[in-house]
Amino acid sequence: MKQTCEYERFDPPALTEKMLRRELERRERRRQTVLLAAAGALLEALFVLLGLLCWDAAPILSVGCVCFAVVSAAGSGAITIVYTQKGGVRCAAVR
Repeated sequence: MKQTCEYERFDPPALTEKMLRRELERRERRRQTVLLAAAGALLEALFVLLGLLCWDAAPILSVGCVCFAVVSAAGSGAITIVYTQKGGVRCAAVR
């Protein structure tokens, strides 16, 4: 049976414990960043929902909640743009 790949022709890259730990830390940092972004989006949605639910009881508080959510979303968007412009996130396939 003929082999499709010649494994003896090339040497695999040398992996060290330091390289593996760095990759593990990078993945952990990416996971924490995604969780933090999701928590921020849920918090903004919570403030919008709170503003809509208490509209009849306290309209001023409702407007304040919605305004806070809008300002927070704008700030989150600005921070995301700056973070990606500086090269903080590399869009690569997660394995």
